[in-house]
Amino acid sequence: MTSRRESAPLQVTYNQWPGFFPMIIAQEKGFFTQQGVKVEAVHEENYITSLSDFSAGKYDGVGIAVGSLMSIIGKTPDARVVLVTDQSAGGDAVLGQPDIQSVADLKGKRIGAKLGDFGELLVITMLERNGLTTEDITLVNTEAEAIPARLQDGDIQAGLTWNPYISEAVKAGAKVLFSTKDTPGLVPSVIVFHNNILINRRYDIQAFIRAWFQAIDYWQANPKESNALIANKFNIKPEEVSLDGLDLFSRQDNLKAMAVGTTTESIYYTAKLYADYYIRTGGLTAAPDIQKLIDPSFVQQLK
Repeated sequence: MTSRRESAPLQVTYNQWPGFFPMIIAQEKGFFTQQGVKVEAVHEENYITSLSDFSAGKYDGVGIAVGSLMSIIGKTPDARVVLVTDQSAGGDAVLGQPDIQSVADLKGKRIGAKLGDFGELLVITMLERNGLTTEDITLVNTEAEAIPARLQDGDIQAGLTWNPYISEAVKAGAKVLFSTKDTPGLVPSVIVFHNNILINRRYDIQAFIRAWFQAIDYWQANPKESNALIANKFNIKPEEVSLDGLDLFSRQDNLKAMAVGTTTESIYYTAKLYADYYIRTGGLTAAPDIQKLIDPSFVQQLK
């Protein structure tokens, strides 16, 4: 990765997942500047593009689901988690066409999901809980953004996506069959930086995290203004900005999530779940060092 002068902005990419919206508020309200760091927050509409650009060194940091992080860690071994943004609590869902009444009805059907990513494990969890396996359905490699259109076309009968695409598909008649409400802690999202950034710009990462929590506090105290700032960024209506379907994480939530544990309350445990899954299915050839992957020190040292 090309080294950048310390005075250059931290370049962080994110997609339209609401758990990353505090970055927009921090940018628009000048909280990054107040905390002493320059940040260039770059919205990337296509989630997979944001991940590959981060892996290629185009960005210093990225907003990413833990399941996705474990899918790219083989080619991005210097990635380090510094902050847990949220956990999905209904914000990721498997949607079915209007005539699909239940998960059992998916037998023999085509289900769209991004294969080799967290969505694949979510679909498999859904199937297992309903007495089905991947032998009973056809998995179709589909990015989340394309699910509403492919459901409409009839190319797939169900698909895994997230908001705002859930709302778009439901308005067109799709039904929620299974969601992360059913799998608490399985789909947390995080902010990740390359390790050389952590080593060379420690103060800037600390400032970034202070501004992040400042933005969350501001959003809670000023929801109308904050929603308008976010809506303006995406050219949508303020009433379309919503945290429904996810739990935004406070500093206390971060301290809990970044402690080693034996349930999905701990991202160490959740990261290992995904790593084990990708090793079983060939996405990873070797187990990553999860202790090295997660750096709780920035949140722990927060004043």
